[in-house]
Amino acid sequence: APRPSPSALPPHQHHPSQRMEDAKEALDSLLGRDRKEPTLREQIEEATASGDACFSLSYEERIIGFVGCVGAGLFLNCFSLIRLTELMLGNPTPFAVCFTLGNLLSMGSMCFLVGPVRQCKNLFGSRRGLPSAVYFTMMIATLVVAFTSALTHLERVVMILCCLILQMIALAWYVMSYIPFGQSYFFKAIQSFCCR
Repeated sequence: APRPSPSALPPHQHHPSQRMEDAKEALDSLLGRDRKEPTLREQIEEATASGDACFSLSYEERIIGFVGCVGAGLFLNCFSLIRLTELMLGNPTPFAVCFTLGNLLSMGSMCFLVGPVRQCKNLFGSRRGLPSAVYFTMMIATLVVAFTSALTHLERVVMILCCLILQMIALAWYVMSYIPFGQSYFFKAIQSFCCR
């Protein structure tokens, strides 16, 4: 005898995954949601429609601002690498300023996509608060050390390099918070690297 199609079966005899899909469809229908997946543009517009009154840019302006900030940040970070020789020769200020401004522009670029209020909430949320605080503290420390004349040349170079390493670790820690189980894998990788 031919088997009846799943839709011909009574609801209590459907496969569990089919019943879950049916329940999702019923809930979406009840809430008036569309089953259609939103486009990237719709996702960005929805994410930025959180009521930031000062943030009334169009979608195109947000993308231009985002790409512009990321591009300028990457340019300054690359330019700071050229200034690395000046750091080693005793003039750390150009390197520290270029590197820090590049990082600030790159991190601030997300304000164009999600708005400044939501970006601050993202930065200092429960899982991202500590890495963000370390990241910004190390940026400030980099500038303070670069502009402090009370330290010797060698002390300034060593302290700036330590601040940069801590900045990169904090940035990686922050990025890993967006990946499921990313932070735990990140700490395991650091432990295995340090405990060799």
